[in-house]
Amino acid sequence: MREQSNSISVLTAGKHGITGLAIHLAGFALGFISIGLVLGGVIGIESGIAVLAPFADLLYGLGLVAVVAVAARAGLPMKYLLIAGAIIGIGLFYKSAPHEIHIASGTGFGLVHPAHIMLGTILITISVASLAILAIRYNKSSHKGDRMK
Repeated sequence: MREQSNSISVLTAGKHGITGLAIHLAGFALGFISIGLVLGGVIGIESGIAVLAPFADLLYGLGLVAVVAVAARAGLPMKYLLIAGAIIGIGLFYKSAPHEIHIASGTGFGLVHPAHIMLGTILITISVASLAILAIRYNKSSHKGDRMK
């Protein structure tokens, strides 16, 4: 009976990791542009691109979940997943919480609310990109050891 490996193939990890990252970055770009323009007062909330914000959030979240799933399936050590999860949690706090909570928590940094939203979005995206890269690299190195056995 053949022993099954818990990790996924290098090609699958790379393909799915990059696909998840591309979906996440598409949602990031669409959301960053539409929310940034609305909150900056450049366009109105009824503008064409602003109505795409819920779709951008869908892509953003779907890409995040895909990358985390690929990283976990690739066998990325738990310490990396925990660090990324903590950064994603901080990013969600800044992206989603009302401005009054940012100020009351003492972590407002004197920023206006649109800056908090952008900060949270950027923190989450950096964490997701790092997880995708780590998952692909870790999976390659773990399979390199398998070939040497």
